[in-house]
This record gives sequence, structure tokens and C-alpha cells, in this order.
Amino acid sequence: MSTGATFVELLAVAVGGGTGAAARYGLDTYLKSRRGWVPLWSLAVVNLLGTVLLGLVLGFTSQYSTGSGVGTAGDILFPLIGVGLAGGFTTFSTVMVEVFTRPQPGRRIVGVVAMTAACCAVFFPALWGGATLAGV
Repeated sequence: MSTGATFVELLAVAVGGGTGAAARYGLDTYLKSRRGWVPLWSLAVVNLLGTVLLGLVLGFTSQYSTGSGVGTAGDILFPLIGVGLAGGFTTFSTVMVEVFTRPQPGRRIVGVVAMTAACCAVFFPALWGGATLAGV
């Protein structure tokens, strides 16, 4: 049993994370500039999509991973897509930057509390739904 990440796993996380961050930026920018969405709504959609993706990956890898290290597709998919891609795509810190850079400082605490509550209320069921779709 390995106690640390292998080079292949670290590489998978790096590639997935960079790809996920670029995809988040592209989708978020598109929704805000081309569609005129409010920044928090566009980030909520990005985070919801990423959470469903994470649920799908968790469901798939729980069925097809050997647990013996990098040896099957299931073993490398979680570091690549679950940790890297979904982690880079969904970032709570990006939501907090949007909340704290709002022009109305009095609404910041309300935004933080509301976004935290929304994340718990919506994203946990989305994670479960993705895992259910994957067959867990």
C-alpha cells in the first residue's frame, strides 16, 4: 500500500487541474460577458456542473478502481478528473472573491452566508445525484 502519490498521479492532478481551471474561466467568462449573467450565478452554475462531474467520477471509480495504485483506468480517473479537473473547475475561493469584490460592502456577509447555505443545499444533492447516475 502506497503512502504517497505516484508521479503519474501527480501529473494527472496537474493536467486535470490546469484544464479544469481553464474550463472554469472560459465558461464563467462566457456566461458573464456573452449572456450577461451576474457573476455569482455563473459561478454557481460552474460549481454545480463540477459537483455533478465529481459525483460521476466517484461513482465510476468506486466500481472500477482496484485500489492497488495506478494500474487501471479507474485508478487514474479519480486523480485526473475527480481531484484535478473537478477541483480546478469548482473553486469555492472564486465564489468568495466574487462576493468580497462586490461594490456594496454591507451585503458581503449576507453573500457569504447565502452562498455557503446554497452550496450545502444544492451541491451535496448534486454530488449524490452524479454518483447515483454512475451506478453507485
